[in-house]
Amino acid sequence: MKRIQIIGFAAMILVLLNGCLKKGLPEYESWDVNNIDNVYVEYRYESGKILNDKPVVAYQRLNVQKNVVANSNTIELSIDVPQASGTFTEEVRNKLMQNYLWMYMDISTAAKIAPIGSAPKLGDPVDLTKEWQYQVTAANGNAKTWTIKVVSFKK
Repeated sequence: MKRIQIIGFAAMILVLLNGCLKKGLPEYESWDVNNIDNVYVEYRYESGKILNDKPVVAYQRLNVQKNVVANSNTIELSIDVPQASGTFTEEVRNKLMQNYLWMYMDISTAAKIAPIGSAPKLGDPVDLTKEWQYQVTAANGNAKTWTIKVVSFKK
């Protein structure tokens, strides 16, 4: 009886595994776009609040204007630090430096982004006194190298 159960179970597994979708799948568009659509910059700081005996990190998004230089895949950023407000006090604002910010981006659908050389990973602090390069790879494998540089920083 046990042998029949094992054979029945094995047959059921084979049927289920054989039933994987192999045919009749819809054809989806091959995503071939590898752009950086937007760039955001923020400053992170301790808010003065404590949660579970640890300081709460707050952030202040900076005002960013971008200019895409068409032929060179370069994005020029003009950054303006907003006025003090809430936990983003004048004291905190005065500590903000261009060489210790966080940058994140919107990229094309189904693409992935990777730093080139010593460029920091997105989500890590970045020194925006330097220009950085990132490679954006579309879903179809086409890659494009983008250069991000700050041309104006107003505090």
